[in-house]
Amino acid sequence: MKHFKLVAHFIFLLSSVSVSVNIAAQTPSKDNSKTQKIIALTPHLVEMLYAIGAGDRIKGTVEYADYPESAKSIPRIGSYTGVQLEQIIAIDPDLIVASRGTNKEDDLRKLESLGYTMFYTEPKDISDISKDLLRLGDATDLQNNAKQLVEKLDKRYHKIVTRYQSSKPVKVFYQLWHDPLRTLGPKSWISSMIRDCNGRNIFNESDSDYPVVSMESVVMKNPDVIIIPHHSGSALGKQEIWDKWPEIHAVQHNRLFVIHGDILHRFTPRALDGLEQLCEAINSAR
Repeated sequence: MKHFKLVAHFIFLLSSVSVSVNIAAQTPSKDNSKTQKIIALTPHLVEMLYAIGAGDRIKGTVEYADYPESAKSIPRIGSYTGVQLEQIIAIDPDLIVASRGTNKEDDLRKLESLGYTMFYTEPKDISDISKDLLRLGDATDLQNNAKQLVEKLDKRYHKIVTRYQSSKPVKVFYQLWHDPLRTLGPKSWISSMIRDCNGRNIFNESDSDYPVVSMESVVMKNPDVIIIPHHSGSALGKQEIWDKWPEIHAVQHNRLFVIHGDILHRFTPRALDGLEQLCEAINSAR
């Protein structure tokens, strides 16, 4: 059960969003300076609200929303399995921020039917972080904070991408989970980050977003680098599975890299820290 929860947590963080609804199109116009009670239904939205100075307005959130440190004290009103509608109704929020494809569609429909102001994000790559920050700034009347942050993020992102765009392509295997061995397909957020580093996801042709793959298929594709996201506990077991496969280039040259999962999997300003570490790991094979 613990393993199932961890894999579900990874997928909860990484789920791509197919639909984005603009707050102005969803509800009548209102004075956003009065948006004082916010419920954030994903960990990444909690981080983004803190980043623009709206963290103190969050009155309810979900399991795993743990950054920054003060976010740990926010009351929990749900998890990746669903939200507790009674608690949300008791809070009576001015704004609910959520992510279609991550949060349960049935929960979102119920919240919409109750007349709450809803805000949805649609992050597919790092450039979308800036767009969502600006939209959150509009929704909370913190436009200046959002604009200043976005200017810094965009400059940093451009610098990272420019550094690697002409580099030699590197074959990458991203080990989302080790038992069963699971990775990511071409449409995933992480695959876009790998491309930013001029890396090549070796399962880029997969039709699945989170394919379970065989060790033999990884051996055949022979990655130059293996990336292992890590959240808590020991990452040793996730690495030891490769000891039996010294013919893989990444294993031969000791290019197995453990990177904290939160800075890779969350669609927040910290993703640039994750991108830098990811690119440095990939660049080691050049």
